[in-house]
Amino acid sequence: VLEIPTIKIMPPSSNEPIIEAITGIGSYDWIIFTSANVVEHFFDYFFKAFRDVRDLGNVRFAAVGPATAKKLREHHLHIDLMPEVYTAEATAKALLDYQNVENTSVLLARAETANSELPRLLEDKGAIVDDIAFYRTMPETADRNGAAEDFEENGADWITFASSSAVKNFDSQFDLAKRCADNPSLKLASIGPETTKMLKELGLKPTVKTKDYTIDGLVAALLKK
Repeated sequence: VLEIPTIKIMPPSSNEPIIEAITGIGSYDWIIFTSANVVEHFFDYFFKAFRDVRDLGNVRFAAVGPATAKKLREHHLHIDLMPEVYTAEATAKALLDYQNVENTSVLLARAETANSELPRLLEDKGAIVDDIAFYRTMPETADRNGAAEDFEENGADWITFASSSAVKNFDSQFDLAKRCADNPSLKLASIGPETTKMLKELGLKPTVKTKDYTIDGLVAALLKK
């Protein structure tokens, strides 16, 4: 296995929206966390402003996926909502099924340049959504473990992608489409629909797709092949 990081986590472009959201945390009815990373960054900011987790008030929590839910449970928080399908669209639909969201205040905590579908679906039903970026991803080009050089020299049988950003950054570094054209036996694995969408934008199709959009699901899909 060659592990080639293509993403590094950086602070968001602006902290001001975060500060406003954190200082007004008691005004929200829901906080939707879209990744384990955003949970970590949220509480880094939260505990700079507050000393006690009880200062979150009566807000409810939605998590996109089991890794996100696990990270919230590490803070001893109950998960009120987690969709059966771990996508932004499914999360919005799950919340709409859970309650009438008209005039409901929602803090959507996630990365910069994320899919706009989730806030749009909620706002169309009358929710008041603050879409706040708690971190951003940047391309990682440093080859700290020599894996990128190994890949350049020897290639691979499979390439697994766990995010759309990984596809985009990998393509920028290695020209994925050309590599697939030059090596028709090269197989691609996608963790979920957003990742698959990015592959399709490059004119590529994954050999396998996961059913539950998790790393465990990605491994299981590979093992079946």
